Amino acid sequence: MWGGACELVMSCDFVVAAEGATFAITPAKLGVPYDIEGTLSFMRSVSLPVIKEMLFTAQPMPAERALRVGIINQVVPADRLEEATAELTGYMIRNSPLVISLLKEELHVLAEAHPLNPEGFERIQAIRRRIYDSADYQEGIRSFFERRAPQFQGR
Repeated sequence: MWGGACELVMSCDFVVAAEGATFAITPAKLGVPYDIEGTLSFMRSVSLPVIKEMLFTAQPMPAERALRVGIINQVVPADRLEEATAELTGYMIRNSPLVISLLKEELHVLAEAHPLNPEGFERIQAIRRRIYDSADYQEGIRSFFERRAPQFQGR
């Protein structure tokens, strides 16, 4: 799961991955600013050192490591994905739907208990605007379409 798919995975309650799957967030490789919501989603799920590694290196992380660092819940052979997912959901549906609903909302509210203040948001947005106006951003987009490694200059 790379890019947006990886972000989608981070918003799931449970993640069962096939052996051999990889997870990566690659905007730094392309010179494209990463979305604040995506970053917050990761911060709710994974430790800061792991997030930094994924965002700064833009390198794929194998499913086995993603399991060890808490990005996913299980790694199974590809032919067992459906069975393993059904087993997890089977446990849940035997429990109280009212309590599960409360727990989901409680976790959601508590995870967002530290809101971003307007000054911090504007500081991040100003940096994002500088990136969108940069030569590196244009180079990242060009290199992606030309299927070559970008040559970033920090400008």
